[in-house]
Amino acid sequence: MTDTQPGGIGPNETCTQIIGRIYQLQLAPEPGIRELPVHVEMTYRRSRPFELEVRFRTCGDTTSVTWCIGRELLSAGLTGASSEVDDAAQHLARDVQISTHALSRHDWTLITLRSPSGTAEIGLPSHELIEFIDRTEDVVAAGMEGPLVAEADLAALFDEPGPVW
Repeated sequence: MTDTQPGGIGPNETCTQIIGRIYQLQLAPEPGIRELPVHVEMTYRRSRPFELEVRFRTCGDTTSVTWCIGRELLSAGLTGASSEVDDAAQHLARDVQISTHALSRHDWTLITLRSPSGTAEIGLPSHELIEFIDRTEDVVAAGMEGPLVAEADLAALFDEPGPVW
């Protein structure tokens, strides 16, 4: 894991890079699960305190896919199962689910992403995600996101420069 990114890390932002595994269900020629390494870059910004920007890129690819995931959603998934929708009747509508699983050597967190084009399951070492969430709380403490957003919204409403981030 590295904690550096050119030109963006400071008191208002934190970033991490993690190597994980993407799991792909394979039906032919024989049913099974195919595993591929995946590079995951997570960025947290004070200016968007409720969300994490998560960029996924399989090894060897030059293009990536970016998702925004709630910081609270990831935090909850590190201690149990979480999803963006709590209503059981809307189970199929959930586009992000996060759960942590104890394995023989260490815990892994499974992030399931659903879109109209398909489903991806990405496994990441839980301890690296926990370390990253801890660093995001150094930027904006958990529970303090609302006042920060309200201050920025009021500044925009009154067309004032607002807080310096």
